[in-house]
Formats: sequence, C-alpha cells, structure tokens
Amino acid sequence: MKMTGKDPKVTVLISTYNRPDYLREAIGSVVRQRLEDWELLVMNDGGVNVQGIVEGFRDERIRYLDDKVNRGLAHRLNTGLRQARGDYVAYLGDDDLYYPNHLEVLSRVLDENSGIGAVYSDLYAVQFIKGERNGKRYPLNKYIQVARDYNRDFMFYFNHTLHVSLMHRRDLALRAGGYDETITVLIDWNMTRKLSFYTDFKYVPVVTGEYYMPIFKSDRISNLEREDNEKYKHNLRKIRADLPPEPWPRVDRIAVILPVYELTDSFKARLTDLLDHLPYPSRVVLVNNDVRKGEGDCRKVLGKIGELKNITICIPGNRLSLLEAYRFGAQRVDADYVFLPSDGVDTKYDMRLFTGRYSLQLLKTEGYEGIKWDIESERAGSFDLFMEREVFLRKTDRKSLDRKSAIKTISNLCPASFQCDYVLYHAKKSYEQGDLTSAYQSIRTAEACKAGGAGDQYLIDLYAKICFDLKRFNEAEEKCKNLIARGYPADNWIRMGKICQETERYREAAEAYQRGLSEIGLKEEDLEDP
Repeated sequence: MKMTGKDPKVTVLISTYNRPDYLREAIGSVVRQRLEDWELLVMNDGGVNVQGIVEGFRDERIRYLDDKVNRGLAHRLNTGLRQARGDYVAYLGDDDLYYPNHLEVLSRVLDENSGIGAVYSDLYAVQFIKGERNGKRYPLNKYIQVARDYNRDFMFYFNHTLHVSLMHRRDLALRAGGYDETITVLIDWNMTRKLSFYTDFKYVPVVTGEYYMPIFKSDRISNLEREDNEKYKHNLRKIRADLPPEPWPRVDRIAVILPVYELTDSFKARLTDLLDHLPYPSRVVLVNNDVRKGEGDCRKVLGKIGELKNITICIPGNRLSLLEAYRFGAQRVDADYVFLPSDGVDTKYDMRLFTGRYSLQLLKTEGYEGIKWDIESERAGSFDLFMEREVFLRKTDRKSLDRKSAIKTISNLCPASFQCDYVLYHAKKSYEQGDLTSAYQSIRTAEACKAGGAGDQYLIDLYAKICFDLKRFNEAEEKCKNLIARGYPADNWIRMGKICQETERYREAAEAYQRGLSEIGLKEEDLEDP
C-alpha cells in the first residue's frame, strides 16, 4: 500500500534482534490490520540484516531502520518515539502477533476519550515448543496471563499492562522522558509506570493479540537477564527511581527523610531493604550528619544504591539532632507528604505509603495531622511518622506556639486498592491447603472486585479448579461458556472438555477438546512432526 500525504494515526514500533522467521509473522499481522491508517517502524538492533524481509511486503507504510550495533530495546524504543509520525504509538515484539482488530479497537477508544492518554487490551499468552529441525513453533497452551482493570496503585507495585497490548498518545511518552536506557528488564513497566503519573488508562477486555513463551529455555533477553537475581532486583530499583518530570496531575509527591549519622554497611543494608519495599513513587532524602564526608564520599560508600535517580544527599555542615535532621531534609525537598523512618522502622511493610496517603486524607476530617502504624518495632519511638510536609514543618518550628500534633496509630492492613489481590492470595493459599470452602468464598470475593480488580478471564483458572474439586461442575461450565461467548475460547474449551469428561458426557468432551486444540493452533499433523 502507498503512503498518503498526511501523517498516520498510529505508529507501530518493532525492535528486532536475530529473529528473522518470527519477524515475518509479526510484520504480517500488522499488514493485516482492519485499520489501515498506520505506519510501522522496524528497527534492527544489531542483529542479522532483515531488510529483505521488510521489503518483501512491498508496503510503503513500513520503514526500516538498520543499526549494526546492539544498543538494547530501550534505546530502540526511544528512537522509535522520536521518529514516529503517528498521534498514537503501539508496540509489537518481533516474535509476537496482533489480531486484525488490534489497532482498530485501541485507537477508537483514544479517539472517543480525549481525557485518556493510554489504552490496553487482553492478550493470549502462547506456550510453545520449537522444532529442532524446522524451527517451527508448536503451540501447546494458550491462556490469559494478565487481565485487569486499570489500577494506578497496583501499577506502581506490578505491571499489569503488557506492551503488546498498549497504545498511548505519543506526546505523553515524550513528556515522561521516554525510556531509561540503563534499564534492561521490564522495560515496558518503566513506561507504563511513568505514564501513570499523567493519565488514567482505559482497559478494553477484548483479546487483540498474542505473545509467545517457550516452555523450555527462552532466548528473550529480558528472561535471560532475570537469571541474575541481584541484577534483576537492582533493575526494579532503577524503574522505581525513574520519576518523570513534574507536574504530576495523578500522583502525590512523597519524600522519605533519612538522617544518617554513620554510613555503615548496616545502614546501607537497611536503606536497600527500605527501597525494595516502597513501591509507591517517592524521593529519598539522606541527611548526612557525618561531617567528614561530602556528597561524593557518601555516594561512593553507597555504591550503585547511591546512583539511583530518586536519592538526594543533603549536607547540613554541622551535626544535627534527629528532629533537626528531619526538618533539614524536609526543607530541601518539594513534596506533599513526608515519611520519617527511624532506626526501628519495619522495612518490609511495602503497603506503607499507600495506606499513609489514603488514611491521612480520611483522618484529616477528624482533626488528625499525622499517622503512625501499629507495628511492634515502631510503637515506642517518636518518629516513623507520615505527615503533610507543610504541617510537619509548621509543627516543628521553634517559633510556633502550636507544636503539639494529633497523631493517629493505624493498623498495617491492606489498602482498598489491593483488596482484590489480598483475597485472591487467600484463595490460592486456601486451595493449596485443601480448605476448599474458604478458597471458594475468597475467589467469589475477588470476582466481585470489578474496579481496579482482576478480570474473570484471568480468575477462571483458579475458579474452575476450586469448582472441580467441589464438584460444582454446572457453575464452572456456565463460567466457561460465558467467557467463550465473550471471545476467550482457547483455554475455556479445554476446561469445557474436562467438565464434560468429569460428568460422563464423553462425546461432548471430545468435541470440546478438539475445539480447544483448534483455537490453540495445534494441528493433528503437528503431533507427527519430528
């Protein structure tokens, strides 16, 4: 197809590295889109030259950017954002596929919702084995691995919007600063997390594509990177430390103030543990009271932790008391709230900043000005407080006549935004322990958490297992039929086969299994391939 004179509506980005056979399928899935107003940027990241594959499509909407150097996915996606001419940007892995409805479904939502900056759909995860002789992919299972209504708090905790399922306005990604090119794993989360500072996402519960996961050893760089646990954990720290430019219309600014009297290994370990358990975006202000060390000395002692973008080191010049140090740090950061951890802080409570924000907003109406958590190691101390920054500075000003603060101690419970995950966790644990009644009650509660919660198409796996063990076959069958009717056939026809088998409807079972295998894409002749 020839290009028109105007810019396309959507730019699709594919970064490729040594997957020429799979790339041909990926490009073909873009060419077959019902929406024709797109351009595709195929960016070779130092792999084998695939220009012949690209040119073989004879489509002027496809542009090929070749680089002989392997610079990484984040670099390629930044290049794509700068080169893109579309108002909207979508992504496709070089070994993944769009269904023909993908660009049409997602772009329509952005067209109709000017206040929404990003939209995402469901994808089938395809588990496969690769033929040793012919290199062909043989799909063995197809299921919904991620399906969730948009939940900003959960997005800060865990990515629930896969890049192949995502479409966003191009200007928002540029506003967010693009991708951090030092991040090598969960690169998609780096972007979706930063977009969440500026916009809500719209979730469309429709399957619009699929991504591939080998059952045996994966050649995906992101999977190989996870094999080094410490490197993987530090990659997560870098993602959380990558705060986009302000203002943040959707996110509160929180500063964690940490006075330091001696930069020891134990302090460094405590700081690292705290960073690993504070998923809500925050700036960390270290107030260095060791007057022998300047900022450079402190960062050198902290090593790679000191290189994180969200860490600020303040040097007061003289040794301060603990309260003076907290004030000094709070005065030097622009934030809405401050959290003041002591040496006795429980570094493992990762819901702290979520509960702090919500609880303080509610408790302010009752006259409270700050909160503490009912955690044993923190009860006796004067700090481990969460307060509005301006209130803290006012209440601790020596010139103030009103220095007494109303502090409320709250329990360290799960915040409302994680209620679905809380009950789902208990459903899984109860099922593993054989407590089917509790498991059933919990999975039903999780199913009822619609706003920000997991979708039925994801919950069905555990729901069906519980129903099978409870002999609630009619209920499981009704759920599966409903999901098939909604466009989730592959895994649910297999479940239907099991239900029919268990209820001695063997002819129906055989038909259901056959339909399931057909939807998965496994053919009878594939079973005979060497």
